[in-house]
Amino acid sequence: MKIASIQLNAKFADVASNLAQCENYIKQASLAGAELVILPEFFSSAMGFSAQMLDVARQNKNIPNWLNQLTDKFKIIIGSSYISFDGENAFNLFQLVFPGGKIYEHKKDIPTQFENCYYTAGDDNNVLVTSIGNFGVALCWEMIRYDTLKRIAGKVDIILSGSCWWDLPIEAPAERESLRQYNQGLAYEVPVTFAKLSRVPIVHANHCGIVTAYNFPNADKLQTRQFVGAAQIVDGTGQVLARRNFFEGGGFVIADILLNTTCQKTEKIFPDKYWIPDLPDSDIQAWDTINPKGKHYYNTVALPYYKKADNI
Repeated sequence: MKIASIQLNAKFADVASNLAQCENYIKQASLAGAELVILPEFFSSAMGFSAQMLDVARQNKNIPNWLNQLTDKFKIIIGSSYISFDGENAFNLFQLVFPGGKIYEHKKDIPTQFENCYYTAGDDNNVLVTSIGNFGVALCWEMIRYDTLKRIAGKVDIILSGSCWWDLPIEAPAERESLRQYNQGLAYEVPVTFAKLSRVPIVHANHCGIVTAYNFPNADKLQTRQFVGAAQIVDGTGQVLARRNFFEGGGFVIADILLNTTCQKTEKIFPDKYWIPDLPDSDIQAWDTINPKGKHYYNTVALPYYKKADNI
């Protein structure tokens, strides 16, 4: 298949603007011969801690219709993830949409840090079985946990992925510069490492813009964060077939991928570890302390807001 991966300079929490930008990239990718296009995680909004994020789920309600219209218009398969409220809970919902309206879904298993403010834990259905092959799905930090690999390995032909990977605040003190360099390097290398470990190709879509939002949980100052990493297409050996770095701005990459059906029955054994990389203590501490605080915000602020907005 000829597959395109989009890198998006999203306008924060402005769904209409981001849909228009994505439609333009999808059209360009289709004209370039792409049969499948992947959009980044939270493609309709990006991510930051701000009251603006509370209205994103309501703005996203028409996205399934939008995706169906584009797949039929351009005769192309589209994969994307966005915050979706189903009347009971909000999820980071990945949808793989085929022309004609067939949709396959995965809900990101665990929100990352302050993402917990806007959606809740999803499912472990990381394998989408379709008529043309088995697609693995791994969104952002799903790619750095062995649990995800164990669900996918030996069961898929290709992995579809998108990230919204923020960096340290631009105004962070100089002594944290080494952590910034580590974070940017990790964002680049995670899709490559995941492809090597799973032994199948991975298509990774990405954000490249900046977002100014509040610090969490104190919410007493604004911070500007750069989204890092790269839109890239990697084969099952870890060779990068196409890459667009975050500092190159918005656009897309495209490559031909041979679906790796020979790997589906290969047995793989992984270490008894939670994280794939050796994360710095600050990242693990943030995971352990910010996640619960984000869940509290979701249950006391975001979820009541969603339910009220859904009934208006």
